[in-house]
Amino acid sequence: MEVSNRHEQQEAADRTPRILVFACKWCGLIGADGAGRKREPLPPNFRVIPVECAGSVEPDAIIRAFADGMDGVIVMGCHLGGCRFNDANHAALKRLELLQALLEGAGIGSDRLLVTFGTAHEDHQFAGIMRSFTNLIAKKEPLDAWTSSRARMA
Repeated sequence: MEVSNRHEQQEAADRTPRILVFACKWCGLIGADGAGRKREPLPPNFRVIPVECAGSVEPDAIIRAFADGMDGVIVMGCHLGGCRFNDANHAALKRLELLQALLEGAGIGSDRLLVTFGTAHEDHQFAGIMRSFTNLIAKKEPLDAWTSSRARMA
């Protein structure tokens, strides 16, 4: 039994979490591109979906990402007060804070959703966020139990 437990612990340590990033094309996406061009060290485990604005990311898209096997989700928008769409990122922040409470209540955990704001020139910030969020999520249990219960309901 002890050998099995050590094997499971090793698998958890070797596991690379899957992370989905919804990035505002005016800030977060440009930061991601800059980090890549400057060859900032980035984890290989994330996928970026460009969005017009953080305010356009609907909570159901985030829930579907978790249900489809993502271990963490990041929503990146412009600095608060710097949105091209009449402060739509303020509304996004409020909506996603409510979603974090829902995720906590559902057993997923509020810290699996990161909402962050920056500028297009902060490529180093993008790389740092990706590394620290990956490290945080890697320490957590996979969401397999939650996603398999969803599959049984379908």
